[in-house]
Amino acid sequence: MHFRSRILADIVARLAAIPGFSEPGKVRRGRNGPIPQESLPALTPTWAEGSETTTIRPCAGPNGEDGYDRVLPVSIIVHLRDDDADEEFDRLALLIETAMGEAMTLGGLVVQVLQTSSRLYIDPRTGLSLGAGAINFDVYYKTVAHDPATAAA
Repeated sequence: MHFRSRILADIVARLAAIPGFSEPGKVRRGRNGPIPQESLPALTPTWAEGSETTTIRPCAGPNGEDGYDRVLPVSIIVHLRDDDADEEFDRLALLIETAMGEAMTLGGLVVQVLQTSSRLYIDPRTGLSLGAGAINFDVYYKTVAHDPATAAA
């Protein structure tokens, strides 16, 4: 399993532990269809919003082989239910940011997780909410260059 998948699985588990998000389908990595109205609010952690970047990390593997310093951009898409999207987004952002802030290394899995931005999506022509927002993080971690499933030093 790519180390990136381990990171996202950990994030999904942490988000599902937030009160109100433990039901099946409330937190899911990636989606392949619309979320039923009765399941809202819901969260979708994804890295598809940006490209993961890497730089070389010499002699980082267990046998002295090269590794990579990686930065994985993770977006937590927040699917809203309430008519007052601005306030609902802030209420949910408080829960999400608290859960992620308490786990800045994901229990030692990564070097660090830093929040980079948040955004409530609106229709720029009308100013009306599109019913979703995003809270974005950069996840810093290290792998062996020839084995992206193995952490590096």
